Amino acid sequence: MMQNVMRASDIRTHNINMVLAEIYKSREEGISQSSLVTLTGLKAPTLFRIFTELESRNLIQPIKKESKEEGKKGRKPLLYTVNEDSLYSIAVEFWAGVILIGLFNFKLKRIASITLSIEEELDIEEVINLITKNINSMIKEHSIDRDKIIGVSVAAPGCVNIEKGIVIDYPRIKGLNHYPLSDVLEEQLGLLVIIHNNCSALAYGEYLYGDHKDEKGLFTFLLRRGVNGALVSENGIYITPDNVTLETGHIPISFDGPLCTCKGKGCLQAYLLDLDSNPNTPLFSTMDKKIIEKDPTALAILDKAAEYLSVGIRNLKILLTPSTILIECASDIVAKELTKLIKERTDKLASEGVISPVNIYGKEYSSITTQMGAVEILLKNYFTN
Repeated sequence: MMQNVMRASDIRTHNINMVLAEIYKSREEGISQSSLVTLTGLKAPTLFRIFTELESRNLIQPIKKESKEEGKKGRKPLLYTVNEDSLYSIAVEFWAGVILIGLFNFKLKRIASITLSIEEELDIEEVINLITKNINSMIKEHSIDRDKIIGVSVAAPGCVNIEKGIVIDYPRIKGLNHYPLSDVLEEQLGLLVIIHNNCSALAYGEYLYGDHKDEKGLFTFLLRRGVNGALVSENGIYITPDNVTLETGHIPISFDGPLCTCKGKGCLQAYLLDLDSNPNTPLFSTMDKKIIEKDPTALAILDKAAEYLSVGIRNLKILLTPSTILIECASDIVAKELTKLIKERTDKLASEGVISPVNIYGKEYSSITTQMGAVEILLKNYFTN
């Protein structure tokens, strides 16, 4: 008997979360109860009860906007949206040298942000202290009730086990090896913490809100102090069967070559890092002026980088078949030039039948898109659990 009661409770919670998720998705335009009947398959009385509960919890509210739908007797149905002040999310992205923190309301508007430059020699415990200190200050400064905070979504560097909340390896921050990041932050903050790879958060944000989103599959390369990539499709962010994020920088493009941080040789990341003489800055970030001036040495370096990336893309096309690839770099100038050189090679491969055609774009890295992607990962967890 108790089992049936629990099952009914679980179904009810599932239905409430499903409805709230759809209202959130339609937050800018608003959505009516009648539309949700069609969209969710729930009966009108059930949906009415759910709306009543969500309104009583102050999670949704009607908006003063005329619906395009025709209701009964010619009346326009009332449109609903989420209450932006009812729930909040916190996004954190960090890597060697930088910590970025954003506070978002329930309409995905960033209402506060913090950027911290950190010393290269900081270990993970010091990084954790900075993250927790600044999150607590942000919550206090904006007078946010902690009960209204859904959680903290961390876009972490390196290889991440998202199920266990562990950063498996990131050699640029001391101690960030098999580190239980979500458990440590949860204990210090008293909030739910989920983690993902920072490139995955960027890719998810680009897939949902970027200019080059592709429902068939968008693969985003991030060239920063290392190289990584993530694939997003209608099925979500691609992860391995072991719930581990992709490590695209360690795709081997030869059987031999420069020694990589993973202790292997011939990795894409090792080849690209070997081209840049500034190890403590993002890849090719000092080349803007030289590219504009058509400096032969700079263009030759980027041409070699394009050659290596094209080999990596060829492997990705065979394994994961993304139809669109986005290259994000520290500057738009580098991204556009690199993309042009890569496209010349991938178009040739496609014309020869080696790979299927692929759309390739380049742009400057976007921290706000990464944070929005991180929040959306958190909200997906919230709506489905």
